[in-house]
Amino acid sequence: MTIKKKILVCGILPPPNFGHSMIHAILMRSPFEQAFNVIFFNMKFWSYKEHKRVTFLKILKMMKYYFQFIWIIISRRPQYVLYGISFDKMPFLKDFLFCMTARFLGCKVVLHDMGQYAGILYNAYTKFGKSLMRFFFKNIAASIVLGEHTKGSYEGLFDRNKVFAVPGAVEDTQNFSMIPQPKDEARVNVLYFSFLSRTKGVLVALKAATRVIQTYPNIHFTFVGPIEAGGLEDEINQFIVDHHISDNVHMFGYEDNDFERSRYFRFSDIFIFPTLRDVFGLVLLHAMVEAVPVIASREGTIPEIVEDGKTGFLIDKGDDTKLAQDIIRLANDKQLRKQMGKAGRTRFLSFYTPKHFGERMINVFEQI
Repeated sequence: MTIKKKILVCGILPPPNFGHSMIHAILMRSPFEQAFNVIFFNMKFWSYKEHKRVTFLKILKMMKYYFQFIWIIISRRPQYVLYGISFDKMPFLKDFLFCMTARFLGCKVVLHDMGQYAGILYNAYTKFGKSLMRFFFKNIAASIVLGEHTKGSYEGLFDRNKVFAVPGAVEDTQNFSMIPQPKDEARVNVLYFSFLSRTKGVLVALKAATRVIQTYPNIHFTFVGPIEAGGLEDEINQFIVDHHISDNVHMFGYEDNDFERSRYFRFSDIFIFPTLRDVFGLVLLHAMVEAVPVIASREGTIPEIVEDGKTGFLIDKGDDTKLAQDIIRLANDKQLRKQMGKAGRTRFLSFYTPKHFGERMINVFEQI
């Protein structure tokens, strides 16, 4: 009888539904969970409202999680710790504490890096911070990133041969049974489904929408997602009023129900993701599952996901003119939309299912 390797996975599970939590949920439903003896430690620090703030509650949570973490390692004796790392200044200090404690207690530490900011953080640090990061990487067994493009963030910090690319995945929702909606054939629906923030390109999307509506009045834009704090909601509402696009732009809040999320995608004609700062973009996979063509920024690993001209179009970051042009091109060509959507679904089934994800993660640990 083969004894399975024991792996402690430190991350976050939904809710809320965002990139990291959804990838961890997929991991725990993939072949990876059967291949190893997996212990999941749910470290729920993240929230949409306070994801960049250090609060007293978060400090208390960290202390509680830290002692629970030590107890799990001492009592369960995992050989590996797979740790969801964040290369931002304050979160990294927390992660340094947890990872180095695991190393001191005899575990091999494997990072699950869903960002691309290790090099940026290193350059932003003082001399002491840089020394801390160099020490950190000397004690890490490997790092798993979301694509080949993100490996470069480790240049000069970590052995490139110990960095493995494993793209994310989403569930196939084609089995969801939905009543078809009556459709005006002349109307085209464009969907933006993401965090409504400046860095996710919501203002770029609105500028493009204004350009498109001026020449294509029967096109409608649906925005779904939580709005970034700090006055952005007022700015968005004022923009809509100033540009007289309220009849064509529809704003909805946070949606964490899988069925309702799939409904938005399934009954859309075009999906846009003009993000300015991103790594992978699971929402692109949700569009591909439902055979919706996508228009997205050349950012992070997005060029690895979207085949430009085949499953959708790529634009330079912040280029609302090109975004508007590509929307109009797809709006005017129903056959092209159908062709690209079909190609996107084929690509999803070939590369981005939970089965593919789990098998790639297994392969990485076998190499480690």
